[in-house]
Amino acid sequence: MAYAYQPQQAWQPYPARSTAPVSLHVVAIFQYLMGLLTLGAAALMALALARVAPEWHMSLGAGTYTTRPGVITTATYVVIGIVASIGLIAIVLGRKVQRGRNWARIVLTGLNAFSVAGGVWQGYTTGAAYAATLTSIALPLLFVVLLNTRAARGWCRYGTY
Repeated sequence: MAYAYQPQQAWQPYPARSTAPVSLHVVAIFQYLMGLLTLGAAALMALALARVAPEWHMSLGAGTYTTRPGVITTATYVVIGIVASIGLIAIVLGRKVQRGRNWARIVLTGLNAFSVAGGVWQGYTTGAAYAATLTSIALPLLFVVLLNTRAARGWCRYGTY
């Protein structure tokens, strides 16, 4: 038996959306770009280390003393691994905030707020030019605002993912 009307959908307090708000897309895209740039920097450091490591030496005082190359290269590989991990974390945070995870929105808001505070503090303590201070805090401040729009909070809060 066929019905002349469509059956009722289950009632939802908030309509399901298919994509994140534009504000979250902007933040996610910048997170992706910064993560990729950080991964590229780690790759360039690894490439430079592969070329320089056999000839590495350290100059101390009056003469040049060769060091054990294994110690320096191991420490440098640890630094490269940390930089690459930061790049991967940036990409993951961008994806999670784009998918609507509220914890990622809160983490990114906190990190960007710390970045704004650090830029203001650096401008205050070093006496940097007003334009340089504004330039250093412009993007993090924009991201804090974009992460706290009504649409972004709604996307992350009500399980519309």
